[in-house]
Amino acid sequence: MTAGFAVQVSAFALSFLFALFRLPDAIRGRNRSIFFCMVLIAVSTGLSLPLIYEFVDPLLGGFNLANLLLRYSLYGVFVILGLRGAAAFGAEWARRLIVGPVGLVVLGLTVVLTAAFFLASDIPVTSTGLLDYNDQVSVEVYGMLGRLYPAYVAACVCAPALAAARNSRYRLPHRIGSGLFGVGLAVVVLFTALTLVADIGVFMLLLPFSAVILVTLGLAVMWVSNRLQMRRPAGAARLRNVTKM
Repeated sequence: MTAGFAVQVSAFALSFLFALFRLPDAIRGRNRSIFFCMVLIAVSTGLSLPLIYEFVDPLLGGFNLANLLLRYSLYGVFVILGLRGAAAFGAEWARRLIVGPVGLVVLGLTVVLTAAFFLASDIPVTSTGLLDYNDQVSVEVYGMLGRLYPAYVAACVCAPALAAARNSRYRLPHRIGSGLFGVGLAVVVLFTALTLVADIGVFMLLLPFSAVILVTLGLAVMWVSNRLQMRRPAGAARLRNVTKM
């Protein structure tokens, strides 16, 4: 087992398990958006694994529609993370950049162009990650689009998250969770920047799936801390937005 594959499997397992842990709260109507976010993360990381991809894609026609599902799942993940992160860390400017006029144009263009380049590509046979078609320019652009939008949203939210990690007004677990979350988003930005200028080899797997692990751990730490604090009446009254991730 390679390091890249091990990180992929770990990211999928962690996101899947955290989604299961969040299910009871989602059924009760608590923070359903984060539950759906974790489900989408599990879907996108799962479809990056050959065993799952090669099972799902033939069910969808066998022409790599599963890869398009993966891309759109990621877009959904970052819309939710961006909005919840901006609200939790009090970054109204980040929210405007994500769902304001500029953000909606960026999202709309990304969604349309992703579909356009997918349809323009000759990818008739199931191939995990479209690795068998990397010689096509349209596939390269399609892959680049799939990285740019997550990086755009991550760039909007990582700074407020890291600032919260340094804010002594927050309890230590929330600062740790915010730090993990912010570092994970920063890795997304770094990964995308590196892919634009160089062939990063094994880091094509290590960086993005490490980011998934960091973001998921950050959300998990904040969630556990929130649950513990909610059991204390005095503490519950002092909860801040950052505890609601």
